[in-house]
Amino acid sequence: MKETIDQIREAAENDLLTFINLVAPQILLGAVHEEVIRWWTREDAKANQLLLLPRGHQKSRLLAYRAAWWITKNPDTTILYVSATSALAEKQLLAIKNILDSPIYRRYWPEMIHPDEGKREKWAVSEICVDHPKRKTEGIRDSTVLAAGLTTNTTGFHADIVCLDDIVVPGNAYTEDGRDKVSSAYSQLASIWILS
Repeated sequence: MKETIDQIREAAENDLLTFINLVAPQILLGAVHEEVIRWWTREDAKANQLLLLPRGHQKSRLLAYRAAWWITKNPDTTILYVSATSALAEKQLLAIKNILDSPIYRRYWPEMIHPDEGKREKWAVSEICVDHPKRKTEGIRDSTVLAAGLTTNTTGFHADIVCLDDIVVPGNAYTEDGRDKVSSAYSQLASIWILS
């Protein structure tokens, strides 16, 4: 049985689509989703990627699974997850937390988070730390994921990955001041590797 679990873990860690199918068998992915996943994870993929799809095509949902997959493969990582508002980013962090805390996920990666939420290193509304031993071995001080709005001060947070998700919304897209704020915030993050 252990050999089978290890084989399943390895397959899921090596392929995002396999990971999603394993931890979320209830999700119905269409051809467009599979194409996005292949595009995201192709060998010659650029560090900075921009995905534009119409509303309702599960972009944010897929990005949450991609972030959870990245954490699974790299438990010592740090991710800055930015949306137009802190509330939007925190909703995405909740989606990531739900993936990591699901019974299926915990079955295959029990070392990632303590089963008792009260004993986890950090499991808050705006940031989390996985409990994988590699984080302590590597001496990682920053959270695994920090959720932030465009105007959140993230000075001092050292992110390996920045996920920009829904940074342009009706509240900031229709005025010159709103567009300037988005542009300014984006330019501050431009030097960091952007996951999507």
